[in-house]
Amino acid sequence: MRIKIILIFILSVLIPTALLSFWGLQAVRSEKAILENNIRRVYESMADVVESEIKDALAGKPATFLKDTSQVESVLIQQASLFHYQVKVLDRFGKPLGGKASPELGAPVLRQELKGLPYTIAVYEKYPVLVKGLELRKNRLALYIAMIVLSALFVLGGSFFTLGVLSREWRLTELKSEFVASLSHDLRRPLTSIRMFSEMLKNGKVLSEEKKSQYYNIISSESEQLTSLANNILDFARIERGRKKYEFQTEDMTKLIRETVERFKTSIAREDTQISLDMAPDLPTLKVDAEAISQALTNLLTNAVNYSPFEKDIKVNALKTPKGLVIEVADRGLGISRSEQKKIFEKFYRVTQKGTDVEGSGLGLTIVEHAAKAHHGKVLVESQLGQGSKFSLVLPVDR
Repeated sequence: MRIKIILIFILSVLIPTALLSFWGLQAVRSEKAILENNIRRVYESMADVVESEIKDALAGKPATFLKDTSQVESVLIQQASLFHYQVKVLDRFGKPLGGKASPELGAPVLRQELKGLPYTIAVYEKYPVLVKGLELRKNRLALYIAMIVLSALFVLGGSFFTLGVLSREWRLTELKSEFVASLSHDLRRPLTSIRMFSEMLKNGKVLSEEKKSQYYNIISSESEQLTSLANNILDFARIERGRKKYEFQTEDMTKLIRETVERFKTSIAREDTQISLDMAPDLPTLKVDAEAISQALTNLLTNAVNYSPFEKDIKVNALKTPKGLVIEVADRGLGISRSEQKKIFEKFYRVTQKGTDVEGSGLGLTIVEHAAKAHHGKVLVESQLGQGSKFSLVLPVDR
């Protein structure tokens, strides 16, 4: 798909732009060349006429006449005067015969050697205004060239910008497709478990009270996961439409954090997962949306568990710093590469590690970041591949 779009871009934008620019430049250069050639031909014709008249005047003259420099130069001066001092004959030292040309004429516009004699025919422009006009036209032609080049650059710049936007849209479309596939899987697995265990309990196939309790816990855990997934999707939809609203109330942050962590422990009910909570004794009360903060912390805990396939040792720290209240969630899992750390907060983006199949919608960190910004805070990440990750939710005390 991308190769096809790039080929269309090259064929429909790059090549036509290059051809238009090339032919536009050729047309301007051609006009400039024609203008200069026509003017030069006029000057060459004047020099040729004078040279022809000089040859005719000297033809048949005796050798004694031709050896007399003063007599020859008088003929040269007389023939050059055909163009009313617009043409002069210069000697071998570059000095005009018969007196200097008028200062108004400026420098010669053409010099042509006189064949058979040590003299040069110099042609001057009689009308300096014409010369200035021609120079002005040359400058305009140069301006046209610059405008063509600049227009081509603008077209190419806009085209590359459009291509960049399309690339981001392609990427988002791919992520959406992955999201739909992942969502289908994430919904099917817990629903299958709930249906299977509920039917077993309903049909009376489970007689042991211990087994019944175990199955009830599984159903409850899977229901919590479905609820969390549904909440993330609904919140993301509200965020996308700009309808997400937060209700800020003064909350005891110690109580809020502890209840969220305990509720998460109960929902996963896994023996291979250790979650420790360490809170400073002087945590402040903050004006927050309790549901949003709880959801953000739950999402961070979910990611910590999902991306710790081997050693599920999760640490939650809550402390007060000069910047505000900081809630840290650290794990010893897979870690995140530096290049991916810039992308993890994008919607639908999921960190992929070779040999792992991590469940998730790719919306959790997007919602965490949005909640942090709504509280005028931020989310920080520290991570190294193979050494785990630490996410810090920073909430300002005064906002």
